[in-house]
Amino acid sequence: MMEEHVILSERPEDQLKAVEWAREQKKKILDDKSRRIADELMEKMTPLIMKNSVQK
Repeated sequence: MMEEHVILSERPEDQLKAVEWAREQKKKILDDKSRRIADELMEKMTPLIMKNSVQK
């Protein structure tokens, strides 16, 4: 995989802000993805759980 590096500013504090922003964006994306996966699992598993609890 090829990585590209872009320097937005020569100032270290600006680069640090850019890195922090990127980390926040990554966390938001992962949180959203995790939430979608959890929602899909609940949607698929809830009927099975309810069916099994009724049978007991």
